Amino acid sequence: MLPVDSPRELRHYIADAQSAIANIDESLHVTGRSFAGVKACLDLPSGYGRVTRFLREKIASGHITACDIDGEAIRFCAREFRVKALLSRRDIRAVSFPERYDLIFVGSLLTHLPEVDCLRTLDALVDVLTPRGGVLVFSTQGETCLNHLNWYGTEFVAAAEHFRRDVTHRGVCFVPYRRKKDYGITIHAKSYIDDVMAQRYRGTLKFARFKERGWDAHQDMWSYSRL
Repeated sequence: MLPVDSPRELRHYIADAQSAIANIDESLHVTGRSFAGVKACLDLPSGYGRVTRFLREKIASGHITACDIDGEAIRFCAREFRVKALLSRRDIRAVSFPERYDLIFVGSLLTHLPEVDCLRTLDALVDVLTPRGGVLVFSTQGETCLNHLNWYGTEFVAAAEHFRRDVTHRGVCFVPYRRKKDYGITIHAKSYIDDVMAQRYRGTLKFARFKERGWDAHQDMWSYSRL
């Protein structure tokens, strides 16, 4: 998340996190909630606290859980920010979440997973969202990202035709990083997310907010509240 500690990279690191907080704040607002009412918040994947460090300015540290598959990262968050730590798994179905959450922030995770893993992740998180008002905020890489595949690497530029074909006809496309099979770049059409959320969680979630390229002028932001 922070490749080098140059002034430019530090400014972007902070601006990126503040953009996430602004999106979360607006998502809470449109659902009639606020940071003050959040008693349990899950930040997944937390990494080393890019967003976590700013969440604790809005929510008591003891009410925040940093969750990631990187054990060292969550231990760092727990030590530095006094938040709870929860180790995630490649298969999220293997994670035992100890509580329900009023707020779940999923920043730049569905952007890297195969379709089936995206759906499993959403299922698991909806299950632990507090009923009657819990807010789920997540990011995706939308169709506009097809215009700058060079941001992600040469292998993704080479896969441009594959991306465009699958996003057009299926609404989603996943291409793995080299030497990986279950982690890469995923692009979702807005219509795909709309349909999945409306059909898969009918009677469970209510749409709250969509902002194209809302996070750091890059990733699309989605918000839903639990019925």
